[in-house]
Amino acid sequence: RCTGNKPHDSRRAVTMDEQLGKLCCCLKVYFPCIFGDAKGSGAPLVSFSEIKGSRVKISNFYVAGSGTALVNVPLIQNRAYWEFKVVELGHFCAGVCEPSKKNLDGQLSDRKKTWAISSKSLKCEFKKGDFIGMGYDLSDIRPVLRVYYNGKLVKTIKCSKDMQGDVYPCVSVEEGCMLEANFEGSLQPFQYGPPQNYSGIMFTRDIL
Repeated sequence: RCTGNKPHDSRRAVTMDEQLGKLCCCLKVYFPCIFGDAKGSGAPLVSFSEIKGSRVKISNFYVAGSGTALVNVPLIQNRAYWEFKVVELGHFCAGVCEPSKKNLDGQLSDRKKTWAISSKSLKCEFKKGDFIGMGYDLSDIRPVLRVYYNGKLVKTIKCSKDMQGDVYPCVSVEEGCMLEANFEGSLQPFQYGPPQNYSGIMFTRDIL
């Protein structure tokens, strides 16, 4: 009886190997970041851009040091959502701005044509592991930026109707602060959200 079962088990193992091989091939096509450097494979990622202060330190999706950093794609979808996780405590500002290389060594509060919140202005006792969610809504005549603290709406900012051109997600840090960004929600799921009718930031060509 044992001898009769062996060929059946062997054929089944081969079939499983073939199925796993096909699955891995599919994963490499649709999720290249799992198998290596997503940028190196040609898959574009929403990430921090080269527009940042000279004292800002960027490592993958972590931002630390002192100054301002912009994201590499504009916000052109109707409703976009992204998150920052507090890794190390300190002062930070987060929001959106028109692209400019001025005052990058300062905080977002020092920049013109910027709509953002400051961690010092929010009535929240931040601790490591907290999340700040940002929801940018273009569906109305006047853009709206909504700010969430651990999933709870804590601030609504009506942006200027006189915006010229695109705006970009941005963040500034100082006083030892370190944040981890999640822009798309694809490499890892959002901790909170996105809220109803919102989605992670889309790379520009993904919308077209």
